[in-house]
Amino acid sequence: MDSKSGLGSIFTEKLFYRAVVGLLVGLPVLELFTEIAYRFNNEIHPLYFVPLVLDIYGFLATLLIVLYWFTAVPGKRKLRYSDIFYFTLLFFMVIAIIFSQNFGSFADGDLYYSENPLHFLVYFSLYLAGTLIENEKYRRNILYSFVFVALLEGIFGFLQTFDIELSYSVFYHVARTAYGLTQNSNFYAGMCVLFVAGVTGMYIFADQILDSKVKEYALLAFAGFLFYTMLGSRARLAWVGFAALTVFYVISLIVMYRKDKDAIKPAVKRTLILLGVYLAVLGLVYFFTDYIREIAVRSYWEVANGDVDKMGSDRIYNWRKGLEQIPKHWLTGVGLDNYRYVFVSCPDYQEGMYLQDKAHNEFLHVMVTQGIPALINYLALLVFTGVGAVKCVLKETSAKKRAITWILLGMLITYVVQSQFNCGIPYIAIYFWMVIGLITPRTVIGHNKNALNSSDL
Repeated sequence: MDSKSGLGSIFTEKLFYRAVVGLLVGLPVLELFTEIAYRFNNEIHPLYFVPLVLDIYGFLATLLIVLYWFTAVPGKRKLRYSDIFYFTLLFFMVIAIIFSQNFGSFADGDLYYSENPLHFLVYFSLYLAGTLIENEKYRRNILYSFVFVALLEGIFGFLQTFDIELSYSVFYHVARTAYGLTQNSNFYAGMCVLFVAGVTGMYIFADQILDSKVKEYALLAFAGFLFYTMLGSRARLAWVGFAALTVFYVISLIVMYRKDKDAIKPAVKRTLILLGVYLAVLGLVYFFTDYIREIAVRSYWEVANGDVDKMGSDRIYNWRKGLEQIPKHWLTGVGLDNYRYVFVSCPDYQEGMYLQDKAHNEFLHVMVTQGIPALINYLALLVFTGVGAVKCVLKETSAKKRAITWILLGMLITYVVQSQFNCGIPYIAIYFWMVIGLITPRTVIGHNKNALNSSDL
């Protein structure tokens, strides 16, 4: 037997599936035990082990991919467009590192806020692994793993809205505000709205995803619970993300209803039921908390203040400073996760003045830190992924496969929209990169027939 084919039997779809689920589920579980450990040893603070685990995973996952390519049976593993994106993502990452204006520094060395090269290797490895996981059962189980993480994060987010904390928040925190295990209410909002999108889709297509009415009713209740904790984050970006999710399902369901009324009727019915639950939660939040009023007042005073730079919690100023650097560093960027440079490089900058390590806009952050070509590559990946997913929803004959893709597409759109006001944090972004990989088309380069099946992994 050929040695490569023998080794190739090890680096299978199942191995990649286990590797990604292990990280997606294991990381928040590790954080839970870390916060418990803090009770007994206050030198172990929240997120204590997360940077190390991500660094190790980035190295091992990349090694796994190298071995996978090396052991692939010659002539069987065809090159896909998704593979090309994996290499272009790596290429622009390396370029941004080499030409950094502050070589070797990522978010000024903050271990719990930065995205170093190993973290990007985690992202890209999850993306490529997702493109290799085609088994319907594995893909559905990954959705279940999202629900598990959402439940774990949501329980603590819910308790935090009553000022009940397991340990403490190492980042920004306001009283009676949900941050889950993420240590920042904005980070939690970005993660939570992604999971709300997933749970929403799973309930809407419960007849294709779930195997019992009990699970369906439980998921409905959980959706309302998770929606409450999302509002409890007090983050406006969550509202923007949820609005995008709502528009997505309204438009897509109308389109598919006209295409196949009988098949879509159950989904429309459950959508209306879920909408009722969300409205009921919204009413409870309005009358019994200050979440909505506080956001409204904060937004009003930012506008009434008359200082445009102050809008969005100083985001306009942050974006403007980033845009000023693009003409000078449009090709390679100012350096991977080196956004701080746009502030400290200003001639009038003095110690103590406002600065940020993140653009709080994912597209702008990529453009400023990695350059315009890198942004074009990233946008091309999103467009390629989104268009392929839409085609699958419109043309796929398997109702289960279509439902899973539909759900993941909703998650993709929701996260991308909220990310225009949020920043990339490794232990949050990993879920997004998994979603991208799972719905990226498996199109083979130069192959004009049917897509490969799972045996062509």
